[in-house]
Amino acid sequence: MYEHFTEDQWREYDREGYLRLGKVLTDDELKGLQTRIDDIMLGKVRYRDMMMQLDLGGGYDNTAPQSKGWKGETLEYRKIEQLEKDPLFLAYMRKPLFRDLCAFIYGAHNGIAAYRSMFMNKPARKGTVLPYHQDGGEIWKLDRDPLLTIWLALDPATIANGCVKVFPRTHRLGLLSKFGHTISDENLAKHCPEEKAVPIELEAGEAFIMHNWTIHGSDINNTDIPRRGFSVCFMDSRTTYLPTGERFPVVFGEGAMEPEEPELVGV
Repeated sequence: MYEHFTEDQWREYDREGYLRLGKVLTDDELKGLQTRIDDIMLGKVRYRDMMMQLDLGGGYDNTAPQSKGWKGETLEYRKIEQLEKDPLFLAYMRKPLFRDLCAFIYGAHNGIAAYRSMFMNKPARKGTVLPYHQDGGEIWKLDRDPLLTIWLALDPATIANGCVKVFPRTHRLGLLSKFGHTISDENLAKHCPEEKAVPIELEAGEAFIMHNWTIHGSDINNTDIPRRGFSVCFMDSRTTYLPTGERFPVVFGEGAMEPEEPELVGV
C-alpha cells in the first residue's frame, strides 16, 4: 500500500518518534528552492500577507516580532511562513512519498492540509536558540493535534550550525503540558538529559520526519554556513482553528489549493 517505505522503517518511526528519509530532492529541485527562498528574503519575489520574522540572534526571549509582509532586503530572516503559496514549495510538499506518509498517519482516504509550511533559518554566525519543546497543545488553538512534521535541509545541517536535536521516544509521553510548547524544568531534567539528545545532521536535500510530540530544539549557528531548512506540519484537512472555525490550505485531496502567482521584482 505504501510504496516508499518498508515495514521496518514504519516500525522505527513508531518506536523512536522520528525517521531519516535521506535525499528527497534532485539537484535541480534543491537549487530551485534555495534560489527561491533567497529571492523571497531579498524581495525579488513577493507574496501578499506572507508571515515573516527577522533573526536577531541569541536567546529565544530576544526574538523579533512576527508579522505579515516583507521586512527589507536581507538574508537574515529567521522564519517565513505560508510558503504553500509558492509553486516551487507547493510542488515539493506534494511529493508522492509525503502523501504516503500522511496516509499512514491520518488514513488513506482523509484529505491532508498544512498547518504551516515554514522556512526556518539560522544565518551564518547568528541564529536563535530554539528551546526544547513539543509541537501541539492549546497554544495552537486547533480542534485536534497535528501529528506529523517533515523537515528538509536546504543547507548542510550540522551540530556546529544548529541542526535539530531530538529526544527519541518522547512522543510516547504524550503532551507534557496542555500548552504543548512549554516543557517544565522538572520534565526537562527527567526526560531530556543532554547526553540523550540525538542531533539530526543532514546533507542539503535530505529530510527527516518527526512526530509532533517528540521533544526537539536547536542551538545557534557557530559557522560561516547558514542553516536554512523548510518544515511542513501536515494534518487532517478537517482540522479547524477554534477561534474562527476556519480550516487550512489543503495539500492532498478534495479542494486542494492552487499556488499563487508571485510578484516578481527586478527579475
